[in-house]
Amino acid sequence: MDKNWVVGSVVAGVAMFVVNLILGAIGVDLLSASMGAAFTANSIVGHLFAGAVLATVLGWNGASDAAGAGKAGATFGVLLGLAGAIGGSGFEVMGLIGAILTGAIVYGVSGAVMTMVPTGGGD
Repeated sequence: MDKNWVVGSVVAGVAMFVVNLILGAIGVDLLSASMGAAFTANSIVGHLFAGAVLATVLGWNGASDAAGAGKAGATFGVLLGLAGAIGGSGFEVMGLIGAILTGAIVYGVSGAVMTMVPTGGGD
């Protein structure tokens, strides 16, 4: 754990929270496959932990630019969403589609945003 990981975790968590708020505001009906965002302690802490997981995965992946991190984040989000959807409701088609779309959008955007924020350099 270093400074870049901590900053990346917070940035990814905040980005996930904002993307989920936007998806909820425009009425996307696929949010059952994703964490809904609310201004509660549980939601905020949950998004920060999800950001930490994404920062760890992207650190292992070695993605250093927005395109690479977005692609890796989207891939991870799709796999994570599918695991939750299949484990929770089986092979319901709309649940799987929702998991794929929200996983790709939320984790892909958050991964890309995470690499665009300067961390101040150094570990």
